[in-house]
Amino acid sequence: MVNIESTSNAIWWIKNPNAGKGAGGKGDGRKESLGSSFSLDMVELLRNISLQGYNKLLAPELTLLERLIWLALHMTTFLAMLAVLLLTWEQFIAQYFVINLKDPLYPVENVPFPAVSICPNNRLSMQSVFTYARELQSNDPAFRQVEYFAEQLKYLSKLYVIGEVNDDVEEYLNFQAFLDLFGTWNNETFFNTRRIMKLLSPKCEDYILKCSLSNIDIPCFSATAFQESLTKYGPCCTFNTQNTLKNRDFKNRFANSAQGLTVVINASHADYFAPILHTNGYIVIVHDANNFPSIASSNSLEMFPGQREESFLKIFPRIIDTDKSLHSFSPTARRCYFHSEANMPDKNKYVYTFPNCITRCRIRSIVALCNCLPFQLPLELVDSLEGLVFCTLTHISCLSQYQFKWNNVLTERERIYGLEREIEEALYCPHCLPSCNDVQYRISMSVLPIDNYLATVKPDEDNETDITSDISVLRVFFGEPHAHLYTRLLNNQWFEIFSTIGNILSIFMGFSLVAIFELSFYFFKYIYIGCNRIIERNRANNHAKMFDASKLHIYP
Repeated sequence: MVNIESTSNAIWWIKNPNAGKGAGGKGDGRKESLGSSFSLDMVELLRNISLQGYNKLLAPELTLLERLIWLALHMTTFLAMLAVLLLTWEQFIAQYFVINLKDPLYPVENVPFPAVSICPNNRLSMQSVFTYARELQSNDPAFRQVEYFAEQLKYLSKLYVIGEVNDDVEEYLNFQAFLDLFGTWNNETFFNTRRIMKLLSPKCEDYILKCSLSNIDIPCFSATAFQESLTKYGPCCTFNTQNTLKNRDFKNRFANSAQGLTVVINASHADYFAPILHTNGYIVIVHDANNFPSIASSNSLEMFPGQREESFLKIFPRIIDTDKSLHSFSPTARRCYFHSEANMPDKNKYVYTFPNCITRCRIRSIVALCNCLPFQLPLELVDSLEGLVFCTLTHISCLSQYQFKWNNVLTERERIYGLEREIEEALYCPHCLPSCNDVQYRISMSVLPIDNYLATVKPDEDNETDITSDISVLRVFFGEPHAHLYTRLLNNQWFEIFSTIGNILSIFMGFSLVAIFELSFYFFKYIYIGCNRIIERNRANNHAKMFDASKLHIYP
C-alpha cells in the first residue's frame, strides 16, 4: 500500500488527511465541526505549502522560542511586502504616460518642411504711404498737404508695437476720427484696418528677388512657393503655406545649404518709412505650416538676419508620435489631443494644434475685453464674426492695458510663492493641450559676408535681377539628414505590472503561481464546504417543519 503522505507534499493531493486520527475523526460516528476541520487543514497547509519557511512554525524539533522567532519574521516580511505593494500600486493606478525615443535616425525626407515667413522690418512702404496720403488729401475738407497725411499715417505703426508709452494720444485719436469718416470705402460701415495695413505694407514682389529649391530656380510667387499671409508682424511673404512639401522623396531631403531653400532679398532702405525693430535687417519666422505664426503661441521661431549678409538657417526637427492604443484614454488623461478630437470652427483651414488653440484663446480674450480684433490675427480662429471690427488707433489704450495678460499664458494654475499676482493676471487656457502627433523645430543660424555669394553669381543673372546692389541671401535647410522620432505611450503595461508585483511577492515571501493555487484551493474549499453546510441546514429545517406539520397533535 502506498503512503500518500510520503509521496507528495501538495495539500490538494491528500484525500482525507484527518481520517481515523484523533477523537474528532469520522471513525467515532460523529461529524466533526467546521472550525475543527479548518484548524486541522490549516496545520496540514502550513506543513505542506510550497512557500519557504512556513513549515518551521509547526516543526516538532524546534522550541517554542524558535517558533516565535519564525512567526515574527514572517509577520515582519508580510507587513513590509504590503507597504511596498501599496507604494507600487499608487504608481500603477496613476497611469503615467511617457515620451520615449523610438528612432534616433528617422529619415529627414519623411519630416514636413516648415513654413518660412519673411517680413521686412519696415512695415509701411513709403511709396504706398504717399499714394494713400494723396487719396486722403482728395477727401479732406480742409485741403491739407500730402506731407501732413503721410506724417499722420506713421501713427498706424503703433498697431504693431502695443504697450509703448504714448505722449501723442490726442493727435492719433483725432487722426483716427478723420479716418473713420474719410478713410472708409462706400460699402464699409467701419474703418477696415486690415485692408489699409495690407495696402500700406511692402509688397512681396518688392523685396523677394529670386528663389531656388534643391538648387533649381523656381517662380517665387505661386501656390507652392511664396504667398502673402498674415503673421504676428502683419502681412508677410510665407513659403510653403499649404504644406505642399510634407511628402517628399530621398532626392528632396533639403539636408544641406545647396539643397534647401535659397531666397535673395532686397535689403535696400530706400522705401523705409516706419521700421518697428531696432535692426537693419529683416525678420524670419520658422513655423509649422498648419500653425498661425506667432512666438507668443509657442512653436514658432524668430531669427533676425542682417542686411547684406548670407544667412544659413539650419533646422533640427523633432517628431512626436502617439501610440494608437491611447485612443481609448480621454485627452485629459493622456495630456494631448488628436486632430480629430478638438473642436475647431467650421470651414477652418487651421487644424488643431497647441499654438492654434492658444491663439484662439487669446482672440477670445481680446474680443471680450476690447471689443475688437487686431488685424494681424486670423479670422478663421474667431468663434463668431457678428458685430466684430478690427482694432483701430482708438483701441490702443485698451490693448496696452492687457498686453501683459495676453503675452503670458497658463494652461495649469499652481500656486507659487511670490508669483500670485502674475498667475492671476495671466491668460488662462486650461482647454489647450499639446497635439498627440506633432513636429517641433529647433533652429540655429550662421552668417557669412555677402561677397561669398556674389562671387558665385553668373554675369547674365546679375544683369537680369540686378542683385549686386543691396541684397541679403537666406538659406533654409535641414541641419542633419536624420531626425529624432519620439513616441508617447503608456508607461505601465499589464505585463509590467504583472512582472513587478510578481518580483515583489517572490522577494518577500517566495510566492509563485503554485503557492497562489494552493491558497486558492484552500480558500475556495472552505467556501464550498460552508455553503454546503448552510444548504444542508436549511433543508433539515424545512424537512423538520414539514414533519412537524404532518404530526397528529392531541391536546387535553
